[in-house]
Amino acid sequence: MVTSGDIPGLGLPDIDAHSSLGGLGPVELHSPSQDLDGDGVVDSLTDATPHDTSVWSDFDHDGIADHVTVVEGDGDYAAWEYHRFPDGTSEWRRTDQGNLGE
Repeated sequence: MVTSGDIPGLGLPDIDAHSSLGGLGPVELHSPSQDLDGDGVVDSLTDATPHDTSVWSDFDHDGIADHVTVVEGDGDYAAWEYHRFPDGTSEWRRTDQGNLGE
């Protein structure tokens, strides 16, 4: 579920593997620290809490996250991609979900 709370210091939304991200618009990705796609440019942030780990990525380097994956402590996981349309609308689409123990 998307909540109004932000992760302190990062300004990222608090999501879980069961979130729809339906009401979530663009998410600014400030100061990425990892290069997940190997192109030599840092593009991702990882946040780990006692309950879950999320990875937010900006692979097109426009400052807006275009992919997020969250893995919860119980093994539930989900991934979404952010899509922008020519008419100015946008949405997060779930691309994967499940449980690592299954």
